[in-house]
Amino acid sequence: MDSYEITANAKLNLFLRVRGILPNGYHSLYSVMQEIDLADTITVTVHPERENGFDIKCIGRNDIDPEKNLCRKARDRFFSSLRKKASSDSSVPDARLWKKGLFPNIEIVLTKVIPSESGMGGGSSDAAATLMVLQEHFGNPFTDEELNQLAVNVGADVPFFLYGGTCLCESMGEDIDQLEPLSGIPLLIVKPSKGCSTPECFRAVDSKPLPEFNEDRYASFIRSLNDTSAAPLERFLKGDDLLMNDLEWPSMEKVPEIRTAREALLATGAVFSRMTGSGSAVFAMYKDEETRDAAYGQIRNDPAFSCCEVFASKTI
Repeated sequence: MDSYEITANAKLNLFLRVRGILPNGYHSLYSVMQEIDLADTITVTVHPERENGFDIKCIGRNDIDPEKNLCRKARDRFFSSLRKKASSDSSVPDARLWKKGLFPNIEIVLTKVIPSESGMGGGSSDAAATLMVLQEHFGNPFTDEELNQLAVNVGADVPFFLYGGTCLCESMGEDIDQLEPLSGIPLLIVKPSKGCSTPECFRAVDSKPLPEFNEDRYASFIRSLNDTSAAPLERFLKGDDLLMNDLEWPSMEKVPEIRTAREALLATGAVFSRMTGSGSAVFAMYKDEETRDAAYGQIRNDPAFSCCEVFASKTI
């Protein structure tokens, strides 16, 4: 029996643009994703003496269906891909067993902190952590490119978490460019009690013409993000009107508290605020921790947000 403990951090979409629909029916995205210090903790135990089987337990949140947990999907895709690879590559460790479908039992214990239906990638981060543990345990059978493709087949946000930090993510999320880190920016995050349906948000976006996307301006902005002569927050805020989330307006229509949270956060001295992903979490950036901490107290004591979760965090 081998046991591994790993941290699965949340992410924010610092901005998110929808570029259209790909031939496979998925949406083409253009987004800078940022890892933050809010995190789940995962313990993965491999029982080689037991054949097959999968057990998962969630601690801290009871709104996750174990049968639909992305960690289960990550395990299934990893083993399926490894069995396929073993059938054509005898150098894969224990290839004979994999070809016979003799998989070891996997037990996962998730201590959940990242809220569900928030746009913060909790399930995707957990899945990526599971893939990384299995990749290490079974002797790194997949190349980086193969693991990346395996990850996107689990979920669109999963490949980002194989890299972390600050990344430009395109296409379905698997086309990733690592950027100079935007670490250390103080954050405040408000998660309304109601979540947002990602498919409904995309259907709403598809019902209207896509907003303009100026490729040259975005390319210039991405170059400026890599200019480390300026502080992370200063580099990011140079994006100005480019820093939009195309999924924000349909999410606000479904969950008006998103707009209320954004307005309240900006009123506390935040220099920037935006919804992440398809919501419903809203984040705000602050120039310093003192202003952020004061804002945290204001929001926590505001009756309008009594049903919301509020997190003080930072970029990493």
